[in-house]
Amino acid sequence: MAPEPKLFSPVTLGGKTKPIQLKHRVSMAPLTRLRAGDPGVQPDFAAVYYGQRATDGGLIIAEATNITPQGRGYYGSPGIFNEDQIAAWKPITDAVHAKGGVIFLQLWHTGRIGHPLLQPNGELPVSSSTNMPVDEKRAVPTKDGRSPLVPPRALETHEIALVCQDYRRAAENAIAAGFDGVEVHAANGYLLEQFLHDGINDRSDRFGGSVENRARFLFEVLDEILKSLESSQVGVRLSPFGMSCGQRDSDPTTTYSYVFERLNAYDLAYAHLIEPRAFHYENELTPAEGATAFFRRVYKGVLMTASGYERESSIDVVERGDADLVAIGRYFISNPDLVKRFRLNAKLTPYDRTSFYLPGEEGYTDYPFLEDETSAEEEANQSP
Repeated sequence: MAPEPKLFSPVTLGGKTKPIQLKHRVSMAPLTRLRAGDPGVQPDFAAVYYGQRATDGGLIIAEATNITPQGRGYYGSPGIFNEDQIAAWKPITDAVHAKGGVIFLQLWHTGRIGHPLLQPNGELPVSSSTNMPVDEKRAVPTKDGRSPLVPPRALETHEIALVCQDYRRAAENAIAAGFDGVEVHAANGYLLEQFLHDGINDRSDRFGGSVENRARFLFEVLDEILKSLESSQVGVRLSPFGMSCGQRDSDPTTTYSYVFERLNAYDLAYAHLIEPRAFHYENELTPAEGATAFFRRVYKGVLMTASGYERESSIDVVERGDADLVAIGRYFISNPDLVKRFRLNAKLTPYDRTSFYLPGEEGYTDYPFLEDETSAEEEANQSP
């Protein structure tokens, strides 16, 4: 009998003290679902959704969650900056813990990906600079429907320390809501990546220019959060070869080699790396071996990889040692018992993109479990 793949074996996350023990290496990726309405308060049925997908000793990274009203870029996204929001997350973390699961919250500031209709007092979204091509095809959901992006306002130097404090307060609020830790969202073209990438960041202060300066904001955010949380409670997500509104970094291997090398000293719970195929295009700057294999040689901590993985590719990337964990996104939406299906090599339920962002439970809590599908097939076979 063949040994069970390493994907289903235990792993210990990073951290200087109290590292978290997981019983398998299949994580649920943070998935934006936009069910939280105008106040950013998760609905009651969100606890059902997360509870369905929790497993004993498995890691869930809860969806990207706004750290402040200024950090909000999409109508319906949840927040973690007021008491109502904190209270709404507690049944969710309870539901995951009841299954023996571990849950982190992804901390999100969207930066220039937003609109004045979503901002306090109708202000402009903020970014590293005002440098953004206007593309009327790029739009975000607001209370008045989808609205095209607008050029942002560049954060003043003194404001950056205030945003770092916002991240720390959000991390503290996440722990108060019952989360086991937080993931700093520094990927997918949002605020922290808008500072990292020189195709966007044209600042002349200490947060622009050299890679050391462009990465400064990210590390000041981590330093601020680590004033309140253990390193074992903090992860970070990065997308080195991603693009934002057509803009990208000119030398991502150099930029992110610096970032990963510095992260080694932090001994975080994990670093979470997105392969560029998540963005539905090929970046010719991506190493032929892929981002995960390339940066595995630089980063010595626990490395999670994401983007388009299925069962066999998940098994392969862990067996090769390129990654310690694999984060699965869309198939976790349509297969609440995905880990079980992966173990059994069972058929996966296809996902329905049209229901990803609907406001209610359709396409959210109503996907079938494997035993439900099996029972339905047996009944159909027994019918005359």
